[in-house]
Amino acid sequence: MGIEATGSVTIYDIAEAAGVSPSTVSRAFSRPDRVSFSTAEKIRRIAEELGYRTKLETRNSVRTTKDTVGFIAADLSNPFFVEVLRGAAHAGWVEDVWIHASDVQESPERSRSAVDKLIDHVDGLLLASARLSNSEIQKIARTVPTVVINRPVNGVPSVLVDSYDGSIRLAAHLADQGAQSITYLSWPEESWMDSMRWRGLREATGGGAGDDSPLFTRHIPLSDDRLAAVSKMTASKITLAAPTASGGRRAFIDWKSHPTDAVACFNDMVAVGFLHQAALDGVHVPGDVLVAGFDNNEAAQLSTPSLTTVAGPLRSVGRVAAANLIALVQGVKKPMAKPRVLPTRLIVRESTAIKKSH
Repeated sequence: MGIEATGSVTIYDIAEAAGVSPSTVSRAFSRPDRVSFSTAEKIRRIAEELGYRTKLETRNSVRTTKDTVGFIAADLSNPFFVEVLRGAAHAGWVEDVWIHASDVQESPERSRSAVDKLIDHVDGLLLASARLSNSEIQKIARTVPTVVINRPVNGVPSVLVDSYDGSIRLAAHLADQGAQSITYLSWPEESWMDSMRWRGLREATGGGAGDDSPLFTRHIPLSDDRLAAVSKMTASKITLAAPTASGGRRAFIDWKSHPTDAVACFNDMVAVGFLHQAALDGVHVPGDVLVAGFDNNEAAQLSTPSLTTVAGPLRSVGRVAAANLIALVQGVKKPMAKPRVLPTRLIVRESTAIKKSH
């Protein structure tokens, strides 16, 4: 049985009025066999009084006695999402909760379909896909406990990596290595994470400084000399055909027509592709160009040269997001009022190591 909210009424409103947890409200509609008859009737009565309607469906599905959380990933061929999923799976194992993963392959249509198929069979949702609008996510969260990964959505709990701070640290490091210009290889479709990485690079290099992000605060001590060096850098952007190694190889061709001293890639897969094409074209890294990525996946360590990268605690992201969602499902805590932001760290390797880093 599906659930449909009307107006601004949510399962949290019903839970408060009924004196039960949000997960109990969700189960009363989606898994009535797991809620006492009297509690289910009370919840239905309050829901009706508040104007919260149920969308009746006939489904022949196998119910389990174990809590189940859905994990909707943008692309499980991307090591970023695999690491996040591993963290979520660990949290599920600790709490004896099933994690059901769905790979939507960067498709908005697949994302919506996955939600529709999962929402009646899970107790909560972890959304690690940029292909749903904020309003869609807010509607989902009114139906079932939800936590968003690496993207803030007003009114919905989220866990984020501090990409903004990481970008500033990377820009300062590249300036230390003598770079005066940098190209950012950007995600082909706008995403919040991509915009924060580009914003950090652009503002660090003096290309658009403004008010600090409402989510992130710059805590990077820079000497006057380092600050002067990084602020003199120029930053430009190339949009990738795809956030993959092949996208990085294609972007190298565009970069070569307007070369810069350094290249920062949306993720490590893109950077590895860029390194591969640079080697084929006789462009030396780091001698001719400094190259860095984001995420710190295994390819960054094994590439030639090894790749400097901004590492996010990806397993921790998944673990924290899943732990918070499970707490919501089990009625242990209320939704986080603010996004949980986890720090990044810069890992310097051969691809930018011209001289000793500060």
